[in-house]
Amino acid sequence: MDSVSDHIFNPKSASAALRAAVQELASRAGRQEADYSGMRMGDLYALAVDLFGAATLPEFWVVWHGWNSASDDPAFWGDL
Repeated sequence: MDSVSDHIFNPKSASAALRAAVQELASRAGRQEADYSGMRMGDLYALAVDLFGAATLPEFWVVWHGWNSASDDPAFWGDL
């Protein structure tokens, strides 16, 4: 696994927040949550962008993307 985007969605081990986000995604697409079991998180995020639009993404996906697109090399903070 190279990144969090490669993590696989498993409804049995997913947090309540993730399950709710995927259920909302499934509802929007007219599908069942089980249809998304085994999908990469990065693919679920891309699907959310396609279905909701980048400007109107649900908060879960906005936060998920923010956490998972942050630089691995944090900005210099100076002398703390």
